[in-house]
Amino acid sequence: MMLFFDLIDSEKDKVKFEQIYNTYKKTMFYISNKILKDEHYAHDAVQMSFLKIIRNLDKIDRINSDKTKGFITIIVKNTSIDIYRKLKRQNEKEILNFEEYIFEGQEFHDENNELTNEIEIGILNLPEKYKSVFLLKYSHGLNNEEIANLLDISSSTVRVRLLRGKDRLRKIIEERKVELSG
Repeated sequence: MMLFFDLIDSEKDKVKFEQIYNTYKKTMFYISNKILKDEHYAHDAVQMSFLKIIRNLDKIDRINSDKTKGFITIIVKNTSIDIYRKLKRQNEKEILNFEEYIFEGQEFHDENNELTNEIEIGILNLPEKYKSVFLLKYSHGLNNEEIANLLDISSSTVRVRLLRGKDRLRKIIEERKVELSG
């Protein structure tokens, strides 16, 4: 953890990061290991994710909130998927079965643990590449450039995913309305 502290300027941010680290390191490892199915690579993904979190510390207000948990989950999940893809391209081994991993989307639940509205239900049903961009943009308030840097994609890819995601979201909501009325 001392290596991370060298990357942080203010004492306030160091305290915030230490709280984030202690609160979420086990959850992050669990998520990453579930995706990568290899403890060594999962540790690497968690460390890389913490570097991304340091670059975005200003986006985190409350440490123990569903919004922060969702933000951190997206970061570690996408970092783990990136590592998986690199390994797959190198034909080192098969690590991940994408269908088995289910995003926990807890930031969309109220006190009764029920989904709050149709749009949120629709977002949770989007394919992962659209869902991540939507959550970062609309739930966490990041701009396209910040999302691109965080997910290691171009800002034009972010725009395309937002547009295609909106189209899919409309279809999902329309289908749900038909199901509920019929």
